[in-house]
Amino acid sequence: MSISVWFWNDINDELKEYGISNALTTTTKIWRWSLIFVALSFLIQSLNNISCISFINSAECEIWLKPSTNLYLILRNLFNFLFGANFSQPVAKFLGLFALLIYVLGLLQWATIKLPKSGRNSGFSKYGKD
Repeated sequence: MSISVWFWNDINDELKEYGISNALTTTTKIWRWSLIFVALSFLIQSLNNISCISFINSAECEIWLKPSTNLYLILRNLFNFLFGANFSQPVAKFLGLFALLIYVLGLLQWATIKLPKSGRNSGFSKYGKD
């Protein structure tokens, strides 16, 4: 997946229309390099714990079994920092499910209204020409 974002023809064609210092071009390059960095970091972490494929219940693989708890702790600290509130786990679940609902509604709206009208074209190639 991380290699395929560099060969995405729709994006590449639209980026050719802009200069090298355009914000869209810069943002897309940052997105692509960030995705490469995350993919490589996950690959390195996976290779360091290759024994977890066959011995998942061992002590060194315990961190792979609790990603949601670690994510909850990170988000709780982030929300405490940003809003000064104490979020319990049920409140965090509600906020996550609510955000997922909003995302799914937006995706359905796009799939039923926008996609049939314009196809996969993002419309950036028409940006600034009107």
